[in-house]
Amino acid sequence: MSRDNHPSQSDHIEPPRHEDNRRALLQSLGVHLGLVLVIWLGTMLSTPNDPNPVQITLWADGNSPDNAPEPVPEPEKPVPTPTEPARPEPRPEPPPEPEPVPQPTPDVRPDPQPDPEIALEEKRKEEARKQEEERRQAEQQRRERERREQERQEQQRLQQERQAAERAEREKIEQERKQAEEERQKRQEEQRQREQAEAERKAAADKAAAEKAAAEKAAAEKAAAERKAAQDKAAAERRAREEAARREQEARMQQLRDSMRADATGAAGIPGGTADRNQAGGQNDAGYAGQVRACIQPGVSFASPARTGSNNPVAQFRVQLDSSGQVTNLALARSSGNQVFDRAVETGIRRCSPFPRPPSGRYPSSIDVVYRMYD
Repeated sequence: MSRDNHPSQSDHIEPPRHEDNRRALLQSLGVHLGLVLVIWLGTMLSTPNDPNPVQITLWADGNSPDNAPEPVPEPEKPVPTPTEPARPEPRPEPPPEPEPVPQPTPDVRPDPQPDPEIALEEKRKEEARKQEEERRQAEQQRRERERREQERQEQQRLQQERQAAERAEREKIEQERKQAEEERQKRQEEQRQREQAEAERKAAADKAAAEKAAAEKAAAEKAAAERKAAQDKAAAERRAREEAARREQEARMQQLRDSMRADATGAAGIPGGTADRNQAGGQNDAGYAGQVRACIQPGVSFASPARTGSNNPVAQFRVQLDSSGQVTNLALARSSGNQVFDRAVETGIRRCSPFPRPPSGRYPSSIDVVYRMYD
């Protein structure tokens, strides 16, 4: 514990003790200075070449800063005794202040110097460590060389095995190729022999077939000529019958047109009338027939062949109408002899729906439509 440097009134000055403390302090300082000088000289003379630091601890007898004597407080100035004012006396001079006690100089310890023995031991250890490290590295390098040599030998062995396997594979492929080529040539020879035998057999068969075909052709031509003669005869008879029927039908139609022509209201406006632009009659009948044909004709898709003579095929249909003129049903009353033309006219009639309104303003329940190919 440190004490206050300022003396209190209760402290007393002891001059003999103060002198003893100063003497002891001076002796301690001298011992310390001598010790520092000896250490410094020993360091300068025995400093090893080894740069590695060595730590040592020095102990010295004497007063350390911790054991330094406590400073003696300065004596307190005497307080003058007051006197009576009636008899003033001069104050006595105060006694001189005691000299201040010098503070002890702290003990400065020099840096510890390495012990030569410890330095030599450390150096031996370092050399042993380096030798061990070199030995370890040499062992590691030896093992690495052995490992690389083993890897090289293993790679060489694998390469040799791979090359041997490749040679064996090439030899196997070559052997298989030769065998395949021999089999191919054998198959070709067998195929050539089969084809030759087949060609000979086919030539014989073709010859027999040709002879048979010639005989059959002659028989067929004879039969065809006979059939054609019969067909021509039948066709002529059929045409004669059709012509007779056509003339008979035309006669009946002419009679029908003549009877309708006598009706003052016009044939196109009554049930069962005929809308035909070619029929003779009054102005109303011919005009309505033209309207009906103009309505039907765009829907008739038929390429008329070149006309020969006065022949003009006629298709006649009975058309059923409702009250609005829509076609509800139709039937072929007379064929033109050409089914394609009949179907084309039927299509045109169905597309002409509703029919043109008659002059009377009322649709008949049915109308006979006569459509000629070349009109």
